[in-house]
Amino acid sequence: MTLRGWRVLLVLAALAFVLWHRQRIYVRDPLASVTRDGVKQPGTQVLISYTGDVLLQNYHPPMFAELIQHGSRVGTPAEMHCIAYVACLLDAHWPKLLALDDRAMVTMDGRTVDYLAGDGHDTFVSLR
Repeated sequence: MTLRGWRVLLVLAALAFVLWHRQRIYVRDPLASVTRDGVKQPGTQVLISYTGDVLLQNYHPPMFAELIQHGSRVGTPAEMHCIAYVACLLDAHWPKLLALDDRAMVTMDGRTVDYLAGDGHDTFVSLR
């Protein structure tokens, strides 16, 4: 097989992987912004899945990862593999969460995510 054939095979394999795991892959939205308790959070990265779920990550202190899924499911994913500032792969579409915030009130649409965490923090995410 030629080099070109291997490249085509590699691209097809990558495409099949992405299509098979599309609900577990979160890709960074560079135009998104996060506001917590009225204060803009400049270090927080926003990643979006195929289904519109949102993953918030902050690599600067205080470091955190927060998953916000449709159906008012908010928590910290137990297992995720990331390429920093680009994309993350979670363990499942409904991943196991270390800390599940049962008291969170979530409002989501195609452009915004607004939720009030159980600890009282009001977080607003503006997408795209």
